[in-house]
Amino acid sequence: MGGEPVLLRSLPTLVGRLPAPPPSVDPYLDAAARCFARHGIGRTSVQDVARELKVDRTTVYRQVGNIGSIVRLLAGRELHRMLAALPKRLTGLQGPAAVIDLLAASVDFAAEHPVLRKVLADEPELIGPFIVSDLPMLVDLVAAAATPILRAAMEAGELAPRDPERLAQMLVRICMPLVLAPTADDASAVLSELLLPALTPSMPDQ
Repeated sequence: MGGEPVLLRSLPTLVGRLPAPPPSVDPYLDAAARCFARHGIGRTSVQDVARELKVDRTTVYRQVGNIGSIVRLLAGRELHRMLAALPKRLTGLQGPAAVIDLLAASVDFAAEHPVLRKVLADEPELIGPFIVSDLPMLVDLVAAAATPILRAAMEAGELAPRDPERLAQMLVRICMPLVLAPTADDASAVLSELLLPALTPSMPDQ
């Protein structure tokens, strides 16, 4: 099997399948992220974001909406940025190793993000409503985008043949507890122990 592995070659397609806010709102999201990391989401108002940008509050509402809308736009943008950076990290990896490293990179990115770190440290009460209202949609969105890529990797013999839709759901759902309740162990080691048996193709009989 020559050429670039299917999983690595398909990452730009995965990024393209996920909605992202337009670059024109980046200054507003950057300002909001600074406010969230400094004060927390619950203590940040649209007026705070406007003050950070040195614009009026109406301009912020018009461009990115209320705080709930800003949080969703910021999450979508950060997910895109993380996925866009992954091909450089995954160079030379294929099959189960690439999947595990991709998932570990996602967990590490989330764990190191200043806004999420602030929420987990100081605003745990926001996690419950997020899990109920937004997390199921996010899981379905990412899993749906990843399913065709996993199917192609299975067809290429890079991954064990399984139901790609169920596998995509499982991979996304396994990562969530590692983000919201980080383990003391290295995320890559935990994911390898859990997933290598399920992802590794069987060796052909000699």
